[in-house]
Amino acid sequence: MTPGNNTATHEWVLLIHQLPPKPTNLRVRIWRKLQKLGAVAIKNSVYVLPASEKSHEDFQWLKQEIESAGGEASVFKAASVEGATDQEIIAAFRKARDEEFATIAAEFDGLTGAIREQARGKHLSAGRLSAHESEVNRLHSELERIAGNDFFNATGRVAAFAAFERCQKQLRAAQGPKANTSEIKVGKLDVAKYQGQRWVTRRNLHIDRLASAWLIKQFIDKRPRFYFVADGETIDGAIPFDMFGAEFTHHGEDCTFETMLKRFGLTENKGLREIAEIVHDVDLKDDKFHRLEAAGLNAIIDGLSKVLRDDRKLLQQTGVVFDGLHALLSKDAVKPARTKKRNGRRIKR
Repeated sequence: MTPGNNTATHEWVLLIHQLPPKPTNLRVRIWRKLQKLGAVAIKNSVYVLPASEKSHEDFQWLKQEIESAGGEASVFKAASVEGATDQEIIAAFRKARDEEFATIAAEFDGLTGAIREQARGKHLSAGRLSAHESEVNRLHSELERIAGNDFFNATGRVAAFAAFERCQKQLRAAQGPKANTSEIKVGKLDVAKYQGQRWVTRRNLHIDRLASAWLIKQFIDKRPRFYFVADGETIDGAIPFDMFGAEFTHHGEDCTFETMLKRFGLTENKGLREIAEIVHDVDLKDDKFHRLEAAGLNAIIDGLSKVLRDDRKLLQQTGVVFDGLHALLSKDAVKPARTKKRNGRRIKR
């Protein structure tokens, strides 16, 4: 399936359900879960997602929950949906994502304006800055979730990410030039105290969480146990990373991978520093380091994510990619021969 191509043949997975009158909160609970999955309603109590192993599994879990509460549900795949063309279904997905992108963009812009006004009035205390940073992280996580459900390239994506970047820049300006170091606790953490730990992060791994998990396994905790949870879930006794309110998450203009490098004193490792720049450019999309490798790494991660729907398998496979990157970037790069044109031909110098 090629997102955005209206002439392509699409396959769908459908959830048809009927909910019991009690418990009364079941309807809201199921609706919220459908919203998080990015499903759209094409008829009353009929929801659809683009067909994939993940979407089919997600609907199966919902089916089980509905049935355990006394309701009825069916999940099946279809090459077409009666009463709706592929183009109409795709338009419904784009409309739903555009509405979500518009909402999150408005929240970012509202926060940007609040930070600007408080900075002008000199009302930005350290506590307020910390609260604003936490809010930016929360909204960024929500933006990532919406983007993950943007199956057909909704037009509102660009404006939403632009609003995020404006908010980030305003927050950085308010924090001042020393924001990076002041927002992160001083002092190197002892990796010896982090052995055999449980580590938890949000499921549906992408670049920052994948790179951070690889960093933990290769340079911090030699016997880590990883857990991947839905938004709002926790694991008792586990160390969260790239999650709202965690110590190891975005700080200032740093992504989680950069934060962990600094906290564990790993910034002297040349290969890790360079990987951090690439991960930053992919994750934050601000082109801060202008790393040419960013587009390639992002394409590899996206491709593997489509093939490997299991987070543990994805972490295992991408670990090899990061191993290779680290080995390559730890060495002094060999500069390619420069070329110049002479009489229409390229000649090596």
